[in-house]
Amino acid sequence: MALTDTAAKQAKPREKGYTIPDSLGLSLYVAQSGVKSWHFRFTWLGKQVRISIGTYPETGLKEARARRDEAREDIANGVDPRDSRREKKAGMIAAGGQTFRRVYDEWLAFRKGSISPGTYRVISNAMALDVLPTLGDRQIDAIKRADVIALIRRVEKRGSVATAVKVRQRMSQVFSYAIATGVIEANPTAEMHAVTEKMGQHKPHPFLPFSEMPRIMVAIRDCASGQQLKAAMMLMIYTASRPGEVRHAEWSEIDLDAAIWTTPAAKMKMRRDHTVPLSTQAIAILESMLPITGDKRYVFINRNSTTAPIGTNYANNVMDSCGLTGIQSPHGFRHLFSTEMNHRGYNRDWIERQLAHADASIIRDVYNHASYLEQRRPMMQEWADLITINS
Repeated sequence: MALTDTAAKQAKPREKGYTIPDSLGLSLYVAQSGVKSWHFRFTWLGKQVRISIGTYPETGLKEARARRDEAREDIANGVDPRDSRREKKAGMIAAGGQTFRRVYDEWLAFRKGSISPGTYRVISNAMALDVLPTLGDRQIDAIKRADVIALIRRVEKRGSVATAVKVRQRMSQVFSYAIATGVIEANPTAEMHAVTEKMGQHKPHPFLPFSEMPRIMVAIRDCASGQQLKAAMMLMIYTASRPGEVRHAEWSEIDLDAAIWTTPAAKMKMRRDHTVPLSTQAIAILESMLPITGDKRYVFINRNSTTAPIGTNYANNVMDSCGLTGIQSPHGFRHLFSTEMNHRGYNRDWIERQLAHADASIIRDVYNHASYLEQRRPMMQEWADLITINS
């Protein structure tokens, strides 16, 4: 039984991807993620071959059948449809057209040196899932605003609102790169936040007022989480670090005698070395971990593998164990630190450097390489003293 537009539209994702057949080798593949793509199966030189000929709904049933028929005609004429598609794509580029995929690859290669490996993977995976199957082989100067909106709406409809916002932002960066390199004249994503931003509003990390810190610290100290989890959480708070920075902390980065922890640029969000002065409380936490993990690579190790760092969700797990989920987020401690130390009159640059933030002014940040290490030492000791519970 041939496929219908209604059946294609109503096909829902399952735990595993599945195929809905149409006719004459054409089928619709529904991935676990909800992405739908048209596949054409044929026999070439005695072997079964499957090629993708578009995504749904960008490529409708009628157009998919037309592409299938075109491929079948190639086969009848003794031409491999894969070669035919490659020749058409090459001809388009030779004629002066740049595909979105080609410009995207150039942009990502250009950005690779300035972003972390984790961010690189996130961008690559998101674009491979949501953008390249639909727009990758299109001439970039032929992509219209309506094409981008349709793609964004598809991502939103599967419930990935935050992802939709990120995808739109990444696409905008690719188009801006294309403008800067003279490939296109206008960015089709310009002002598109007017129709997408409202669906992806950023929710601030929840945090309690600083006056509640004693209660929070007692809750963490007395919660049911294990020693290592609580130690990692306390070090994160004492150093105002990101959860991921503590998670990946290595003994080779820590100098207990000098009381500093230096994270290399490759592991930092802002791609520059980050040196943290350690308070006496932070030193005590690290010294308590020495007998447990001192002979390992990571300060806090995974319970399933001594060669891997502690689990990704360790901080959230501690918050949950303390009954603080939805009230105080792990990242919210950084906000508390910034607010309190600014209130106490500490230099803004010292605080921002401790948080490993880039300056809001790009030019200022480029020339401001000062680490303010010695100025930050007494600041971090006061912060630790303020929140330490002596009981």
